[in-house]
Amino acid sequence: MPEDYQDIVLAAYKKMKDNGKLHAILPQATTTRLRRACLKVYDDRYTPKDADILSMFFKKDKMECDDFGKVIYDSDADDFKALRNHIKGETGKTKEENTDLLAWLIDLEPRPRSAYYLSSDKTIKIGGIPINELFLPPVPPIPPGPQKPPIPPIHTEDPVYIPRFSPRYIILSCIILLFIGSTSFVAWENSPTTVRMPNPDENCMYWDEDHYEPINCERTIANAAIVPLNLNSLKKQRKINLPDTLTSYSLGKVWYKGYGDKHEYFTAAGVYPPDTVRVLKKLSLGILRDHISYNRYLLTRLLWFLCAAFFVGICGIWASRLKKEVKQPVEEGETDNAVNFYEAEFAQQ
Repeated sequence: MPEDYQDIVLAAYKKMKDNGKLHAILPQATTTRLRRACLKVYDDRYTPKDADILSMFFKKDKMECDDFGKVIYDSDADDFKALRNHIKGETGKTKEENTDLLAWLIDLEPRPRSAYYLSSDKTIKIGGIPINELFLPPVPPIPPGPQKPPIPPIHTEDPVYIPRFSPRYIILSCIILLFIGSTSFVAWENSPTTVRMPNPDENCMYWDEDHYEPINCERTIANAAIVPLNLNSLKKQRKINLPDTLTSYSLGKVWYKGYGDKHEYFTAAGVYPPDTVRVLKKLSLGILRDHISYNRYLLTRLLWFLCAAFFVGICGIWASRLKKEVKQPVEEGETDNAVNFYEAEFAQQ
C-alpha cells in the first residue's frame, strides 16, 4: 500500500470498486451518486466521531449543527464535484476534507487523516476487517462456450427519510395558532350579549341569571319574579360576570349590590333584579379598591395563555418528529443502458 493517506484511501476505493464491494453504496462516481451515498451511509452507520469529517466537508460548526442528515439532504450536487474529479483521476491531489469523506463512505479505518498519522497501528481496515483479508481469491474463469451475457441489474436505492416539516415552518405555525386562539378567546369574551325583543303578547319580563327575558304576563317561572316590561332595563341591564375587569373608568357606569364580601355588579341603575325590594348602589372608589382586582384578572389570563402555549408547544414537538420518505429516481443513463441491453437481446433472438 502507498504511504500517503490520500493515496491509501483512493487505492482502497479502487480495489473495493474493482471487486464489486461498493455496488450497493456507490455504483457510479457521479456527484448525484456521491450525495446519495452520503445519505445512505449517514442513515446506516453514522456515529458522533464522524461529525468532524462532515463538519469539515460541509463547512458547518459541529457544535451548532445537530442534524447532519438534513445538511446532506440540503447540499448541492456540485459540492461533491472536487471529490468526483479526484476519484476519476482528473486531479492528482485534492483537499483533506475530500479524502476524509471518501474514507467515511467506504468505512475505512483509521479515519480521518489526523487519526491515521497519530495511530501506532497502521493496519488499514474496511468495516473493521483488514483490507488484505477482505477480498477473496479471484473466481476461476468459466470454460469457453456459447453463453448468454448476464442481465445487468437495475439498482434500486434504499428509502431516505427526512423531516416532514422544517423547524421554521413548525415555529411559525405554532405562533399563528397561538395568536388566532388568543384573539378568538378575547373576541368571544368581549362580544356583546344579544337582546331578544318582546313579542306583541309579551308585556312582562323576568330575571334570567344575568339579564332580563320578555315573557307573557300570564306565565309563571319558578323562583323568578314577573315584573312589568321595561324596555330600557331589558336592553341595558346586565349582570357583570367578570367583575375583576372593572377599573377606575367604570366609576359612574356600574352599579352594585352587596354586603360583606359578596358583591354583584350591574350595568344599569335600578332595583336589584333577583329581589326587587332592594335598590342598586353606584360603584364607589372604596368598593373598587377593596373588592375588585384587575391584576388578578390579568394573572388568570396569563396562566391560561401559558397553558395554551404549553399545549401548542407539545403539538410542535410531535410535528417535528414526523418524517417522510424521499423517493430516489433512477438515473437516466442507467435506465437507458438496461433498455439497450434488452433490445439487443430481443434482436438476437
